[in-house]
Amino acid sequence: MYFRLIAHAGPTHASTVTFLIPAVSIGWGALFLDEALTLPLLLGCAVILLGTALATGVLARLRIPARAV
Repeated sequence: MYFRLIAHAGPTHASTVTFLIPAVSIGWGALFLDEALTLPLLLGCAVILLGTALATGVLARLRIPARAV
């Protein structure tokens, strides 16, 4: 299934699965195991999400086009 994902979406988008595993694990741990969410964990998740957005080009698509003067 992973190789089909690579063939269909490309290697950059397929690798985001491995980037997001720590952030998802923290969320599941807090939800089901009642683990504490600390500021360093949340900042780490923010860095992971920002890095993933940069790697996949999501931020480039959200960029507001410059106005013509």
